[in-house]
Amino acid sequence: MLGVEATLVLRPAEPNSGIRFRRTDLEGRPEIPLPNAEIGTPVQRATGVSYRGVTIQTVEHVLSALAGMGVDNALLDLSGPEPPILDGSALPFAQAIQETGLVPQSAPRRYLQPTVPVALEREDRQVALFPAEDLQLTFVFDRYGRPGVSSQVVTFPITPEVYLKEIAPARTFCFEDEVEALRAAGLGRGATEENVLIIGPEGPRNGDYRLPDELARHKLLDLLGDLYLAGRPLRGHVLAVRSQHALNVAFVRKLLETKEGQDDPRTVKPPVLTASEIERILPHRYPFLLVDRVLELEENRRIRALKNVTINEEFFRGHFPGHPVMPGVLITEALAQAGGVLLMRNGNFAGKIAYFMTIEEAKFRKPVLPGDQLILDVEILRLRRATGRLRGEARVDGQLVAEAEFTFAIVEREE
Repeated sequence: MLGVEATLVLRPAEPNSGIRFRRTDLEGRPEIPLPNAEIGTPVQRATGVSYRGVTIQTVEHVLSALAGMGVDNALLDLSGPEPPILDGSALPFAQAIQETGLVPQSAPRRYLQPTVPVALEREDRQVALFPAEDLQLTFVFDRYGRPGVSSQVVTFPITPEVYLKEIAPARTFCFEDEVEALRAAGLGRGATEENVLIIGPEGPRNGDYRLPDELARHKLLDLLGDLYLAGRPLRGHVLAVRSQHALNVAFVRKLLETKEGQDDPRTVKPPVLTASEIERILPHRYPFLLVDRVLELEENRRIRALKNVTINEEFFRGHFPGHPVMPGVLITEALAQAGGVLLMRNGNFAGKIAYFMTIEEAKFRKPVLPGDQLILDVEILRLRRATGRLRGEARVDGQLVAEAEFTFAIVEREE
């Protein structure tokens, strides 16, 4: 806790847009999307996220509330470097979500659901997931040899009703003998006896426990928030023994790398668009149509397309004789055309055309040569009535060769 005042506003978001933080206090209001963010940004005794140099600390409580209350898509406007600590629990967040209400969305939920066990262990701490059709968490809390504290084990299915009553009220805690050391390390500057439960040899020194086994329940609350760094709801029975944020975050990374049985939108194959179907969407034609096929498409979110780079390309005649290399500007154009297909699949833009407004953060990592196959991944960062901002990455054999961000103006063709 940094002790910096901040305001957090939870806003609805489009289907399949996931969970995104937005720093409203910074120029450009930069966003941090999950799971694309660098998760587990080093924060002692808390969990942070960062994306392109923008960081937010102590996100576990609000993420826990989103996961526990069943929120799939949300934009979190935050006016500071970390969400408010409030009373040290997730209850105020969960209550605000309950009072506002949720809206069912048209797209089906996409789960992270490994079909094989996944486990991670560090010294005497463990986290493991066992396949299951719903989400259930078990936390084993060790008393750490301290007097006045018992070892605790709690297990809960994760539903909004159970979360609101049994998990969300559990508060952040620390042991009395840790307080001075934490303050000396510059931690807990926003901590008070109103938002942190301080445990002494006789139990809490600032009031009573709210819940039986409150310490284990808060650890389970943190675990649920850390798991939601994956950006999507999880299915499985998760068992954690004495785990802390660093281990939880490492476990999330391992989950994201586990492909078996994941309902991952990157592996779901929607109908492929052929070259002739692409021509019905884009105005480009030979020799300037640089997308041969669409491999994956999540409307209003992302696209994966393919460009076969052959020696017969017109541009190789002059770029360069005897040393053919695909121009970087044309790789950028291929990414933009893939993004154009994605935008034009939106019913509001059908029949319109997208013009470049800006190209930013363009980087070219490796040359693209005849015989290469470009895989073009483009995602929507922001979409408004007449403009769209997208980010694209081009890869050959799994290696990043180019990336850029684009802003388009979307207009009627006759304009």
